[in-house]
Amino acid sequence: MKQQYDLIVAGGGMSGVAAAVAAGRKGLKVLLVEQSSMLGGLGTSGLMTMIMASNYWFYGIGKEIIDGLIAEGKARLIDDYPVKDYRRIPFDAESMKLALDEIVLKSGAELMLYTKIIGVEQENGCLTRLVLAGPTGNFSVEGKIFVDATGDAMLAFYAGEPIELGDESGNTQAPTMTAYYAGVDFERYEEFLKTYEDGPAIPKVNMIHDLIPKAVEDGVVSVEDLHHPGIFRISPCFNVGVMNAGHVYGADCLSPEGLTDATVKGRRMAAEYLNFYRKYIPGFEKAYLTNTGSYLGLRETRRVVGKYVTTFEDKSTYRKFDDAIMRFDGGAVSDVHASSPDKKAYQNYYNLFSQREGLREDDYATLPYRSLLPQNTKNLLIAGRCVSADRKVQGQIRIMGYCFMMGEAAGLAAALAIAENKLPGEINVSKLQVELKRNGVETR
Repeated sequence: MKQQYDLIVAGGGMSGVAAAVAAGRKGLKVLLVEQSSMLGGLGTSGLMTMIMASNYWFYGIGKEIIDGLIAEGKARLIDDYPVKDYRRIPFDAESMKLALDEIVLKSGAELMLYTKIIGVEQENGCLTRLVLAGPTGNFSVEGKIFVDATGDAMLAFYAGEPIELGDESGNTQAPTMTAYYAGVDFERYEEFLKTYEDGPAIPKVNMIHDLIPKAVEDGVVSVEDLHHPGIFRISPCFNVGVMNAGHVYGADCLSPEGLTDATVKGRRMAAEYLNFYRKYIPGFEKAYLTNTGSYLGLRETRRVVGKYVTTFEDKSTYRKFDDAIMRFDGGAVSDVHASSPDKKAYQNYYNLFSQREGLREDDYATLPYRSLLPQNTKNLLIAGRCVSADRKVQGQIRIMGYCFMMGEAAGLAAALAIAENKLPGEINVSKLQVELKRNGVETR
């Protein structure tokens, strides 16, 4: 294996894959480092096997992958989902793993799984090496430019970049352990949901608000989670659904002790909710739990405080930046899950998520390139849920569709910098926008 690379991408989730592929296709020597046994992040190892993307602003490498899976019958578009801002695209997990392996390796990028980042080396304001741990022990690799697509901002953290964690008190959005339930009679379930059509919200939410308090009173469910996200059918051909089981409130998602505790609780909760559905909801009498995610479904940990922090005001006012690298849904709405089961916390979430007055379907906000650049480390780019944005913006753009596009922008920016012997902060962003447009990614 080469020990020196033009670009090293840390993290093999959707943003890391897109960064590696975009740069590899431009001829860079790219290394993609992932600590688990597979690419795709929470979309594969976390069993959240449903792409969440903007209903209007979803382009580039991510769309290329999804369109391929849809064409092969390995993914499908849910076109009648009640929340019109997003599209839901459930996919076959094994097919996605294969597709991600193939697109990365075909791009010319090298892939290193089972490899954990344990440190960095720096010189003159630049990263020079990643220190890694693998089955053969500790070693390091050298790069010219680096992309932090770890989700937890590990490279930025090791480099000493300023970061933010959660809200002003350090509380983060509660994570979820995703699970697969089989043996579900979805036709009966959908008929049952129709009995909740006359409530104040969509039928699924009305059902949860009616039944969860009763389940807590009956001792079936341990926590009254009014924001239980529910189940989504993966394919109309099969009786298997992906269950975004209840929230693990109060989780510490950055310490080994906290992650261990939350993961154990999350698995227990996935089993609890199987009992809940069996007891109260028609169609689940013969349902069974097949497996839970290998990784806990984290929504939020560190956010980098970069050259520019994209704000909720920017989003709410549909701001268009000159250095925009992608479009995303604007307006004063976001999906910031509560940190506690307190009813007031849930109501705050629901009010923000439901704030749809003045939304403009034909308009958009933009993410500036400066939000991919940290303040101090000159050869580092940030992509994915640790991007430099405030909490309410992160709540909107942490979904997989947007992560693909952020990663693609980072990979193309690295390619421009290498081609012109510049640092990422020195490139002509208009050239980057041309490259993104060529790949189908709309910017300004």
